[in-house]
Amino acid sequence: MMTLGEAPAVRVRGLGKQYQIGAAPGSSNLYERIGAFLGQKSRAPRDPHPTIWALRDIDFALSRGQVMGILGRNGSGKSTLMKILARITAPTEGVAEIYGRVGALLEVGTGFHPELTGRENIALSGAILGMDRHDIAKVQDQIIEFSEIGKFLDTPVKYYSSGMFLRLAFSVSIHLEAEILLVDEVLAVGDAAFQLKCQQRIRQAVSEGRTALFVSHNLVSIAALCDSAIVLDQGVLRFNGPTAEAIDVYTREFLGMPSGARGVVTVAAASAPV
Repeated sequence: MMTLGEAPAVRVRGLGKQYQIGAAPGSSNLYERIGAFLGQKSRAPRDPHPTIWALRDIDFALSRGQVMGILGRNGSGKSTLMKILARITAPTEGVAEIYGRVGALLEVGTGFHPELTGRENIALSGAILGMDRHDIAKVQDQIIEFSEIGKFLDTPVKYYSSGMFLRLAFSVSIHLEAEILLVDEVLAVGDAAFQLKCQQRIRQAVSEGRTALFVSHNLVSIAALCDSAIVLDQGVLRFNGPTAEAIDVYTREFLGMPSGARGVVTVAAASAPV
């Protein structure tokens, strides 16, 4: 959440994303193509592919050095929002302004070339962010140490397990010169000790002035890491404000728990790996 006079890291205005169900982008059948060629507009066939808005009219802003949580049930638009912010997909309407280099950890292995080794993917990721070889070399040892997969670093990443992918991907994202971190649920892949290690490293990165958006169903993680949070429901922004209030809205309206029962959810979630 931004206050007046603060420099923005992320600003989203009127953002919407529409998908056509069951159709590839720009696809049309033979009848439609022949009709268009002959100019037969009077008998234009109906569109056989329904559309759905994954996001609609989303507005929020995030200041530098803050962490925003994104809550919502499956299918609420969380991952679509993160992919737009990461420039993986374009919005149908509205605008998402990003002020700084983005490090995205959206799916295990996203951004890695499967045929390259772990070491080569570190260099590739740094180059994509605009870093030169000297700057990449300065942080490479830190990346390797944090990921704890040093003996597999010269193995092509297509042979990595999902846990190894996560360790290297997170370590690369957090140690390279990304000013804005996008983290989408992937920490659930790692073991409990590594998840805790990642949370601590995120806190350290934020204390250094970096910004993060964090998607998770783990309410303990959201409460521990985030300054504010938004709640999405069927692509619509239902709440934007302090983390505790966002969790209360989410648990009350979408998990069916009474107001003030957030502590029950926290205790239950605390028994699971964080």
